[in-house]
Amino acid sequence: MKKGLIVGVLLFCSLPAVGDSLEAGAVFLMIFPGSRATSMGGAFTSAEGDIFSTYYNDAALAFKDKKMLGLQHANWLPGLYQGMYYEYMSFLLPLSKDFSLSSAVTYLTTGETEAGDSSRSWNWITYDVSAKVSGIMAISENLGVSVGMKYIYSFLAPDMVIEWLANITGVRMQGGTGQAWAVDGSVFYRWNDLLDVYFLDMKWFEVLRLGASVQNIGPDISYIEGGDSDPLPSTLRLGSSLSILENERHQLRVNGDLIKVLVGMDNWTDFSGIWGDTWKALGFEYTFNELFSLRSGYFIDRVGKRVGPTFGAGIMYKDFRFDLSVDQEIYEFKTQNYRISAQYSF
Repeated sequence: MKKGLIVGVLLFCSLPAVGDSLEAGAVFLMIFPGSRATSMGGAFTSAEGDIFSTYYNDAALAFKDKKMLGLQHANWLPGLYQGMYYEYMSFLLPLSKDFSLSSAVTYLTTGETEAGDSSRSWNWITYDVSAKVSGIMAISENLGVSVGMKYIYSFLAPDMVIEWLANITGVRMQGGTGQAWAVDGSVFYRWNDLLDVYFLDMKWFEVLRLGASVQNIGPDISYIEGGDSDPLPSTLRLGSSLSILENERHQLRVNGDLIKVLVGMDNWTDFSGIWGDTWKALGFEYTFNELFSLRSGYFIDRVGKRVGPTFGAGIMYKDFRFDLSVDQEIYEFKTQNYRISAQYSF
């Protein structure tokens, strides 16, 4: 019997159960996209005007008056599985002064999988994909809101492989494909002139941004060929972003996020348990002359055993932005994890 059989059994039986906060299907929806965001530990719910806010908080794009396109690529956790790739694409289309549409596509593949025995074998590409469209409205000059609809599709294996594995193991397995619909909603508020402090030719603590979003709210993901359905990774994000100092040449910002996966929360009064299973993210960004940025962050997920620093940098030229991030230090196993992303306003 080939090694691919073991891979297949682990993939189909174990993938949905990854920890207390990840007792869900479609776990790829919890992977953070965007190099700028991930270099700050994923603290991005209240970051304004970045195209990758289509993942974190669409409403943070409410005040953009240009079209925007963003692309991201990552060879995802090669220390875990060499064939994994993670792609993200997003687009913003302003339709009027106060209303825009955004769209985003997420794609993750673990590469080629093999299963079989001495008499037969199969090779296929596993993948997960989601597509989202959101409406974004500026309620006032400082307040934006958004609502989005998302389609989720997961391809784990061909039906014939599922039937074969069930026959030889005697274990009832989930179907090879699953699909679901979900809703996202978000709100963004920017508080200008927070403090009127001017010192050393710089404005200090002038702008505070606040953001909140709920993601992946919908029915369980159902697998076409039978098996149990799994809850989607419904998530609540709360974030703030403060401009510490700013002038024509220098900008320094600090972001903070609290992220709670709303799965398996049977006891809402267990505040210590809820807090312990809440992800925390803190990020800093320094930008010089609107040309070059350095970033760092720290991410904490105690239950998932992902704790550590993140780093990144970016270059801006006119309407282009190129960013690189590294977050491999948050994982317990040896790996590399780089994201490369680019965005363009036009």
